[in-house]
Amino acid sequence: MNARQLLLDTLDGKRTDRVPVAPFIYNNLANEYHGGLSADPIADTVALYRRFGFDILLRSYIMTDYLDESFVSCDQWCVEKQRVEHVLGWNEICTITTPERVLRQVKSYRKVSENETVEATTEYFIKEEEDFRQFERFQPPLPQYDCSKIGYARSLVGDDGLVGTWIHGAFNMVGLHRKLDDLLMDPYEEEDLYRDMIEYFGGRVASLVPQLINAGCDFLSVSGNMASGSMAGPKLFEQSVMPYEMRLIDAIHQAGGRMIYHNCGDAKLLLPLYAKMGIDVYESLTAAPYGDTILTDALVKIPLPTILSGGIDQIQFLVTATPDQVRQRVRDVLEQVKPRGGFILAASDYFSEGTPPENLQAFSDAAHEFGRYE
Repeated sequence: MNARQLLLDTLDGKRTDRVPVAPFIYNNLANEYHGGLSADPIADTVALYRRFGFDILLRSYIMTDYLDESFVSCDQWCVEKQRVEHVLGWNEICTITTPERVLRQVKSYRKVSENETVEATTEYFIKEEEDFRQFERFQPPLPQYDCSKIGYARSLVGDDGLVGTWIHGAFNMVGLHRKLDDLLMDPYEEEDLYRDMIEYFGGRVASLVPQLINAGCDFLSVSGNMASGSMAGPKLFEQSVMPYEMRLIDAIHQAGGRMIYHNCGDAKLLLPLYAKMGIDVYESLTAAPYGDTILTDALVKIPLPTILSGGIDQIQFLVTATPDQVRQRVRDVLEQVKPRGGFILAASDYFSEGTPPENLQAFSDAAHEFGRYE
């Protein structure tokens, strides 16, 4: 059975001969291992999967600009961007002028290493209700996107895995436009505004789904990390987040796609709710100190048919451990998950820069050696 069929069968809940080993490889590691910024990051990431013998679950670099392209200018929605350099990196200032007011957002970019840049929004477009109403009244509909990268990635991956891309969950979509502190209070203090915002932005990303699936995405990775267990909590999540995430999940399934729901932070309190959402795969099973999810809890609280993925700390353990320690940790995780089945072995998020290649090789080799079902 090739890796593509192995992953498809796993996502569809079918019995397979082994546990897939399909970690999330991000641009930081691809850049590091290829000696700097790549001219073809899709090809270099695919090559990195093959170098270590991983099953390919490719989702980086595919559709990175759908949000930026949504801010296209028109007569009533004039978008201007300005880059301002500073000592640690740069700021990107975006202003949107409508017939009624000017909206402003500031993103700060900081280069944390030679191979990775992080960003943080320091000023948000939606500071009050009337700012949001500008989106309702004047923002142009999403365009038809150039999805050629999806086909290109599929041609490179072939039978060695699956190709997908990232999209934001409904709550995350609102959180890109409004400060999280305010957004978490909106369901209590601005209920009508909150409902209108999450329906608008959630519906907007859902309208993109058919384009991506029809272009050849095998799956979509949905980011749900802003509404984590520690930030939102189970009550707020169930009442004010979960119904809108489920609409997006339904849209993906109706388009014939599969989905991975991603929360790389605290999730322990939300596991029983994730089990009810219709998620195909939940990742990342992040343990302390970077999360609070215990693998044995997840195995009980999220029953089949939901697939689980993750389980190996990539921030400290994979960077500092010996290959023998990596091999033993992989074996221990597999012994826990094989009786249940429905598991994709991966790290708890993307591999950290500085991870020794011999540890990644030990990760893959141990997965192939100990991952076979009886």
